[in-house]
Amino acid sequence: MRLSHFAAPVVLCAACTSVQSADIKTAGISAIMLVSADGTGQTQVTAELHVDSNSTDFVTLSSGDTLMATAGGQSRTMSESNFVGAVSYETTFSGLDANGTAYTIALNRTSDVSAPSSTCALPDPFNITAPTASGTFSRANDTITVTYDTAGTMDQMAWSAGGDCVQGEVGGTVSPDSGSFTVAKGSLVPTSPPPSMTCQAHITLTRSRPGQLDSHFGSGGSITAQQVRTVTFNSTP
Repeated sequence: MRLSHFAAPVVLCAACTSVQSADIKTAGISAIMLVSADGTGQTQVTAELHVDSNSTDFVTLSSGDTLMATAGGQSRTMSESNFVGAVSYETTFSGLDANGTAYTIALNRTSDVSAPSSTCALPDPFNITAPTASGTFSRANDTITVTYDTAGTMDQMAWSAGGDCVQGEVGGTVSPDSGSFTVAKGSLVPTSPPPSMTCQAHITLTRSRPGQLDSHFGSGGSITAQQVRTVTFNSTP
């Protein structure tokens, strides 16, 4: 899987393989499904199908098989995307991102049993109130206090941070969902060289709620609904 604006997971696919759905039973498929709202009114629905639980063996839909997403009385056929061998199916909804909005993803098949009822519901939306886009923080010397509204839920909160002059992504969980946490000074490790670089960095917060995957996927998987928010700021040495 790959990183996207909606923080979908990543698989690097130098050794990925693809199997046509006509050649595999639904009971031999695992599914990873994600419904992700970003606060702009847009909600992206993504699904990946795999052979058993092998994350590098993808299932490509054969003619007659479709993935369909439904929310708010609207149904959309999900379109295939291939990113260096990683096959996924995607569609987008507008204006259907409120707390509790229900989504259903159906695998409809002509050659084997369908899996019509993988369901999930979006958690509470929220906004990051600090830091702001105008903020500037030193990687070495500043602790970053992050605050957000609509706290106190039972859903999982997680954060990640990175930037062009930062080595990879760092992150963790926010527990309890208190509305505030800190990123300790030194957590954002600078790239080298040059150690003196200043860049735009980001903090992403994700509130996730698990759904119920259709039991016809005999090899398991997951369906998750999430609210994702990102703020950028200036990162100095």
